[in-house]
Amino acid sequence: MAKKQAKDFMNTNKILVVIAIATSIVCACEKDNNSIQNQDFFPPIVVDFYVNLSLPDAAALQFNGGWIYRNGVGYRGIIIYRNFDNFLAFDRTCPYKTDSSCSFVSVDSSNIFMRCGQYNPNFNLCCASEFYLLEGSVKKGPANRPLKQYYVRESGGQIRVTSFPQ
Repeated sequence: MAKKQAKDFMNTNKILVVIAIATSIVCACEKDNNSIQNQDFFPPIVVDFYVNLSLPDAAALQFNGGWIYRNGVGYRGIIIYRNFDNFLAFDRTCPYKTDSSCSFVSVDSSNIFMRCGQYNPNFNLCCASEFYLLEGSVKKGPANRPLKQYYVRESGGQIRVTSFPQ
């Protein structure tokens, strides 16, 4: 009787070990899939620059709803937007197809949202994604991720835009 109980115990343990290993594999796969979805869609880049709000090229930022482009920073440039006393900065690369040559985000002529494409001088549509100016989230797809947002801090008539908290 003791041998039978020991054998049953061993078989039960083997089944439990197999179940535990299978569960671990499934959980690990789910974790990997989630971490891929949550990873930033751009490789790391350092952004750190100042905008003097009293200079003519930043005049639009003196007023609520004003915005400017900064080229040569970020991946395809950065849009800086003023919402009352807050400044927001978004990368101009559309998250739908970051590697596409037309994947630039521009502020729509309505000044209400941003959309994938460029004015040159007329608007050339790319993927038709649209994003809210106040937060960079998707208004209309096919993009399913918000725009990459940078940190902004105002001090002494300047704003500092960085890729890291200040």
